[in-house]
Amino acid sequence: MKEIQTGAPVVNNIKPSAEDNLLYFAIKYKAVVIGALILLVCIGGGIFFWMRHQQTSEQEAELKLSRITPLLDRGDFRNAINGTGSIDGLKKISEDYAGTPSGNMASLLFANAYYSLKEYDSALNVFKSVSLKNNDLAAAALAGAGDSYVGKNQFGLAAESYQEASKKAENSVLKAQYMTHAADSYQAINQLQKASEIYTKIITDFPGSTGAALAQRSLWKISGKVK
Repeated sequence: MKEIQTGAPVVNNIKPSAEDNLLYFAIKYKAVVIGALILLVCIGGGIFFWMRHQQTSEQEAELKLSRITPLLDRGDFRNAINGTGSIDGLKKISEDYAGTPSGNMASLLFANAYYSLKEYDSALNVFKSVSLKNNDLAAAALAGAGDSYVGKNQFGLAAESYQEASKKAENSVLKAQYMTHAADSYQAINQLQKASEIYTKIITDFPGSTGAALAQRSLWKISGKVK
């Protein structure tokens, strides 16, 4: 007669498979997984619709900006700023489509229109408020501020703004041009030493360029006056 063994049943020491673990995880954390998937879908959809919105906004801004071009071409700067009839002006376009390429361009043209009307304070306010990712366009805004300071006979501030524009610009031609404007501004207030230093730097940094030729000519003119 065989002895009947009693006690706890023997359990085989078998590790769960990767599929079992994945199934267990999916069941236990089902709510979390579904929530994460929904979040990813929403984020992806949000990015998609945001990009579509930006593309549509740029197309609208580009169209509205094209309608302003004839006004700028004939020097009708006041109507270009404020708009006329069904045509939105540069002020509204720059506000409504800020951040789009055409909206940013509208801001620069808006400031330049004020400058053309010799409303230098208004031009300065717009030039200084423009935020542009493109370095050459950002430099153009700084140079525009410099031009406005010149219009106000504030040549020291103009020189500083032109120098900032030169630092910001990536295009070498623009760099030399803005540096020349800075030196000319210092020359206008008889700060000939500063002007001479900048002219010399232009000649050194941009040899053979138009900016270097202009700088060399200006340097000859003031060479006997620099102390």
